[in-house]
Amino acid sequence: MKAIIFDMDGVLINSEVKYQELFMQFFKDRGVFIEKEELLFLIGCSRKTEDEFIASRLDISVERAQDLKKTFFENHKVDYLKIRMPYVLELLAYLKNNEITMALASSSPMDNIEDVLKQCEIETYFKYIVSGENFKRTKPDPEIYEYTCKQIGVSKDEIWVVEDSEYGIEAAKKAGLKVMGLYNSKLYQDLTDANLIISSLKQIMEEDIW
Repeated sequence: MKAIIFDMDGVLINSEVKYQELFMQFFKDRGVFIEKEELLFLIGCSRKTEDEFIASRLDISVERAQDLKKTFFENHKVDYLKIRMPYVLELLAYLKNNEITMALASSSPMDNIEDVLKQCEIETYFKYIVSGENFKRTKPDPEIYEYTCKQIGVSKDEIWVVEDSEYGIEAAKKAGLKVMGLYNSKLYQDLTDANLIISSLKQIMEEDIW
């Protein structure tokens, strides 16, 4: 392995569970009760898909949904350092010491990515940072991974991806990449298409994938 590409939400930070809780509160504040199971399809999706879901459930325009969501999350700031995944710092330092190129490919907007990396004190580790907002098609389309691979500039056989969602795994596999699926028992994601399923980032330092 010469390079590794990380997804962000659910991989570097345990945000998927937190976002589920916030979305449930968002709808509850508006008199709409949502079950967690109804939100599972949003894991790994684009912000556009989120906005369309809100619009459909509240019977409002997508533009209005965007405004409501923006205001809500501005008033419910997430402390990303508190939800940083265990072993993130150790893993990134380990990869750096082994001269493995690190990249980040996330569906999140760039301003959110930068905020997360800064709060989690890991912004210096990534040579390439790619946001899904720069592409017309988002995961499970492979476009973001195809682009990131070109930026890295090594053979796809030498690259691994770390993902936590079905959409992300599908995108990486379509791009011809090997994938580690990070399992989270609270998210009910089917990771069986991953080349390797792990339950902790610590395992990446232990697996014989070099």
